Amino acid sequence: MNEKKSPVFHYGYLIVIACCVLMLGPCCFSFNTAGIFYDSVSQELGVGKGDFGLYMTIEYLTMFLFLPLAGKMLNKLDARIILTAAVMMVSGSLIAMSTFHSVYSFYVTGFIIGVANAWILYLIVPVLIGRWFKKNVGLWVGLCMAFTGIGGIIFNPIGGQLIINHGWRTGYLTFGIIAAVIALPFTLFVIRSYPSDKGLQPYGEGEVDESAPVKLIGVSARTAIKSPALYLMAFYAGLVNLGLTVNYYLPSYVGTLGMPLTVGATLASTVMFGSLFGKIGLGWLNDKSVPVAMVTGLSTGIIGLGALMLFADRGLWVILTAGVFFGIFFASATTTTPMMARFIFGDREYSQIYSYVTMACAFLAAFGSAIWGFIFDATGSYLPTLGIAICMIALCFILGTGAMKVGTKLPRE
Repeated sequence: MNEKKSPVFHYGYLIVIACCVLMLGPCCFSFNTAGIFYDSVSQELGVGKGDFGLYMTIEYLTMFLFLPLAGKMLNKLDARIILTAAVMMVSGSLIAMSTFHSVYSFYVTGFIIGVANAWILYLIVPVLIGRWFKKNVGLWVGLCMAFTGIGGIIFNPIGGQLIINHGWRTGYLTFGIIAAVIALPFTLFVIRSYPSDKGLQPYGEGEVDESAPVKLIGVSARTAIKSPALYLMAFYAGLVNLGLTVNYYLPSYVGTLGMPLTVGATLASTVMFGSLFGKIGLGWLNDKSVPVAMVTGLSTGIIGLGALMLFADRGLWVILTAGVFFGIFFASATTTTPMMARFIFGDREYSQIYSYVTMACAFLAAFGSAIWGFIFDATGSYLPTLGIAICMIALCFILGTGAMKVGTKLPRE
């Protein structure tokens, strides 16, 4: 009696658009465009790039510490309030960074941006898409996360020109304003926590009266935290994130082969394009089979790094093809990982459980680039780095498979 005719346009599509905007703006400005400021800012402040880049380590460590609380808050509070505050924290920090004269001030904003991105980067897309859709969840998650790459493609050249022509302060100021202008209308007026807030059920189940309860089935957080499945899943996710930080060193690696800087820059762009299409492709594949998507994502990482390690001197086509493969693996961190967690633990307390998983991601990402750099410093070669990364990705096959086998046997409530 409560069923109504399903509308042609489901409100969930607006949630998808809102998530895409959050990835395109605030999330991209927090991470994908950060590197273009390193040289200019460190030179003006008179500090090393490592000293300046420490603010990014602080961002990741803050996310690591804040994620459990962020997951609980997302379960209890209105997503509009949370995301509006998060966008203002990112935007305000970027604007403030345009006025700084001390590297320590950047450390403070690193902490603030880290708090905001505990929701924006890791939680909001898989949680909201999972709440609003029962069909094609993986595809929508992949599409939304692809906009971080699209943002990088769009805003890195724009930011570069702003820095060259007007200075890095103008770059930060412009990005901060853009983040607020494009994202706040969506967080204030579009975002809704649950379909029931609009009198709907998730897409694929029709509409009901707005008094109908939301039924979420899955493993409780209390059960999950006692299970080896959660720790296997977290270790898997952390190693995948650690593996993708090798990307920072791939341009330098091809430089050690005697190739010009333009080849390294082209490789970096190729990885980004591979990631863009990988997020959509793996998202679609996750809807068909999560285990197959996991195997595909990990395999492309091994193929890409293996080709760079063994055959990069064969020609540019090998390097670029390898970059595409590695880009697909790069995409698996934000597409396959959240879908694996949902596959294993269900929807009941997904946001809280997934926040535990992403703690490992944030923690290892904070130190990832430094670890690979230390290996190169100790050996004088990138080959050990690539070899260790390949072995680490291979280990993820065991961890991911084990997590799914153990986790799918846990009781659902």
